[in-house]
Amino acid sequence: MSVYLFDMDGEAIAFRRTWSDPYLFALDGRWIGWCPWDDNHVVDPQGAYLGSVVDDRLVRLNDWCERSCDTAMPDPGTVRPHGEPVPPHRFPNRFAYQDVAIKHTV
Repeated sequence: MSVYLFDMDGEAIAFRRTWSDPYLFALDGRWIGWCPWDDNHVVDPQGAYLGSVVDDRLVRLNDWCERSCDTAMPDPGTVRPHGEPVPPHRFPNRFAYQDVAIKHTV
């Protein structure tokens, strides 16, 4: 089953194939980013900061300092999610984050 990621309001916006999958996909299956470092920060396919995975959310950190990634990652192609999103976890520290600009499409 896919691992769904949510925006700050708890709406599913992205997914991973597994928790350890470095690739992230929009709900329509297109590749939107990947985790190039040994942390939960995500860059888009061009290497610019997209957001961070915080628990089950994909959000942008308000205090993010730009850190670009020069490593090219092969495009994984289009992937379809499996299963339905489970209810999101509680997300109390909203003041430290903002939503990632991803279309909410299913």
